[in-house]
Amino acid sequence: MATSLIGISFDFTGLCYYQTNKDVEIGSLVVCNTPHGNYIGKVSKIRKPTEKELNNPDFETLYPPVLRMATFQDQRFAEENKDKEIEISRMTQQEADLLSLDMKVLKSYLDVEDSKVLITFIADGRIDFRELVKILNGIFHLRIELRQIGPRDKARLVGGIGLCGLPICCSVFLKSFDGISIAMAKNQLLVINIPKLSGQCGKLMCCLKYEDETYTEIRPLYPKIGEKITYKNSTYEVSSINILNDTITLYNGSNYEYFTKEQLERVKNGLEKVEEVVFKDINSGVDLSGFGLNETNNRINKIKIFEEKHIEDIKNAKEKKTKNKPTNKNNRYYTHTYQNKSKKDSGFIPVSQIADKEVLSIKGVVKKEDDNK
Repeated sequence: MATSLIGISFDFTGLCYYQTNKDVEIGSLVVCNTPHGNYIGKVSKIRKPTEKELNNPDFETLYPPVLRMATFQDQRFAEENKDKEIEISRMTQQEADLLSLDMKVLKSYLDVEDSKVLITFIADGRIDFRELVKILNGIFHLRIELRQIGPRDKARLVGGIGLCGLPICCSVFLKSFDGISIAMAKNQLLVINIPKLSGQCGKLMCCLKYEDETYTEIRPLYPKIGEKITYKNSTYEVSSINILNDTITLYNGSNYEYFTKEQLERVKNGLEKVEEVVFKDINSGVDLSGFGLNETNNRINKIKIFEEKHIEDIKNAKEKKTKNKPTNKNNRYYTHTYQNKSKKDSGFIPVSQIADKEVLSIKGVVKKEDDNK
């Protein structure tokens, strides 16, 4: 029985999950069997399998066990063969150019336990590399596997930062790529601007599919763009919809009107519109702390208590200061201390206290001949 599932990311396959009974930590090196051979991978995620996963009859197939923890010999093999892998990629590109094959070699991977090498490349179309494989076998005396990858696999290999400010999904957790269509962008009411909707790979962003199912369920509850609605003896047209804020914008050629879905339903049924519009907080009920909603609410309550206490302390300090301030203006202490202090604080200096009286005299300005020029 597997005690944990570990996620291991490979450049040529993305993130794959394996099962293990051993104690592993984030960053540990393990040897795993992949569809392309046995390779060393670094543990990037650790989690417990769910009951649904454990009860799956294909559990052993979906989550194969790791072969072993990477030994000293395995790690030494990986370090010593880095230069060799670079040389294999260089020679492969050189031979491909001599054969006039329109392909770009990306990276090579030597198998840990077998005399085999996996070489990845990109190309615009199909490449007949049978002759190239024969030449490489004669050069390296290894079993050669050439694998053509697409622009999305290249982006996963190269990595980068997405529009969200986070590492691109394919380099973090995506194991396979699903079909993304422009209809998903239209379903989410996004402006159809292909450059802005495209990721690092030049294809439509994978995140367009994350919310597509939710929008597919919610969109039928809202009117269609361009739908005609009569309101205040005028014909309005639905110009835009913001599902996140639950806001529907109508336009009749001169005026804009804003409705929530409930308000628009009332208008359609001949009822009056409720003027008070309450915009929904899209972050309501979302765990922003990472420790659960209860912990988030507790922190918010603590902040409110602290703010109330701070305001109360300021109020008490002001009352204490007012209480200690003398109120009898006939008191000699008050006259000497507070009246003189107010004059000093105001920056006023009596003429009698100015030592240099010349600063008070006004001198005329002698006009020179050069001033006439």
